[in-house]
Amino acid sequence: MKNNKIGMITRTAVLLAVVVAVQMAGRSLPAYNNFIVGPLVNMCILVAAMTAGIGGGIAIAVLSPFTSLINNHAPLAAALLLYAPVISVANLILVIVFYFLYNKNKYAGVILASILKFGFLYGSINLFLGIFEFPKFAQKLLGMFSWPQLVTALIGGFIAIPVITSLRKAKIN
Repeated sequence: MKNNKIGMITRTAVLLAVVVAVQMAGRSLPAYNNFIVGPLVNMCILVAAMTAGIGGGIAIAVLSPFTSLINNHAPLAAALLLYAPVISVANLILVIVFYFLYNKNKYAGVILASILKFGFLYGSINLFLGIFEFPKFAQKLLGMFSWPQLVTALIGGFIAIPVITSLRKAKIN
């Protein structure tokens, strides 16, 4: 039992380190790096849920928006700091839906989890921008948290499936 918990914690820590490394590497990529970083972060969240347990997925889902703040552009940091908890909730939706649907139909799990994450983020960014005034960054924030979130969640989910399958075959989970 103790080794199992240590293994779960280790897998979560390694995948969180991968998330941070991907986010840091994203700074040196050209514009639209979100289409590289986003899928990889989403993949790590889902792989953690299925190999380290739901707790591992939840931990990375909640922490990844805050680790992203460290690597973000300063002018957007204030807006994203306020919005990071909302991103955490969207990531939780992704993890929970995927986790509970994976064994029934992993592809439906990816699609439904991605749609629900996107819907939550899109609705909440509109509400967020109605409450807080960020006129200079409103269009950028709307662009970041609209359809690209659906695309990056879908890509990350479809990348996660063969990774999870491979890890399970290798008896790593």
